[in-house]
Amino acid sequence: MKLIEHRRIINKNPQAYETDLESERLVKSIINHIRNDFSNIRFDQQKREILREIVILLFEAQEHRPFFHVEGTELPLCWNRPSDWNIDYIKYEWGHLLSQNQMPEKSSSIENIGLYSARCNQHIQSSMNIQELMVYGGLLAQRISNVLTNRRILFASEKWKKLINSLYE
Repeated sequence: MKLIEHRRIINKNPQAYETDLESERLVKSIINHIRNDFSNIRFDQQKREILREIVILLFEAQEHRPFFHVEGTELPLCWNRPSDWNIDYIKYEWGHLLSQNQMPEKSSSIENIGLYSARCNQHIQSSMNIQELMVYGGLLAQRISNVLTNRRILFASEKWKKLINSLYE
């Protein structure tokens, strides 16, 4: 399948951005990304449910789209890895706002990850810190600014703080 075809089938699916949120894979994979900051936590079923809520809140802060999703184009500018071009939805990956390569000491913070498409993770951010992407300007900088504002509001909320504290209980 060609990339253009993959983008067209994503575009035709009204649930393309929500389908993968139900997957257990996202909860399992978030654990791998935050393990260092939660090294004393056993992620039993109760903790996994808390993580599922956290995933949904992060997605809501991204306005129900991949982190770098911009509107105003005929076809989506976010897509999957070539091995997943046969599916009609975005298969999310965890991306790091502060790059694992540049700032490994901060990379396992739960507030340092976001839901990215493979294209966002590999081609747009590609090991840069989120602030470095602002120099591109335009729609991308506007999108990043909006999502970062939403995340700041989320991380200051009582709901977020309660969920994070629940992981330690």
